[in-house]
Amino acid sequence: MAYCTLEDLKMLISETELAQLISEAGEEPDPEVAAWAMAQASGEIDSYLAERYILPLSQAPLQVQTLAADMAIYHLYTRRSVAPRARRQKYEAAVAFLKEVAAGRAAVVGLAGEIPPASRQAPEMSAAGRLFSRDGQKDW
Repeated sequence: MAYCTLEDLKMLISETELAQLISEAGEEPDPEVAAWAMAQASGEIDSYLAERYILPLSQAPLQVQTLAADMAIYHLYTRRSVAPRARRQKYEAAVAFLKEVAAGRAAVVGLAGEIPPASRQAPEMSAAGRLFSRDGQKDW
């Protein structure tokens, strides 16, 4: 499931620039190329979010949509050559944020401010009473 759409990409770059990135020389723009880049970005996002959240996210929060769009545009540029510096920096910032999320030092916040459900529940532990202490064995 892609976390961004073609319309999200158009919000960050012009239609002309996007058409150039998703078409081969002299050919019509190929939406499949854009779909590949968006899937690539979403897969990367999932690889980091899997540490903390149940995937796939049922609805991608705006924060995730923006990360996915920035990452997809970066992937489109790298198909042709080296991505512009600004695009590379946005991609690296997205990956750095996702690493923070995976490590538990940041969180993905939903549209209404809610945090998506965690994938791992805290373990519950219980044990019998102590048998030994610093002073010796417990008498029954």
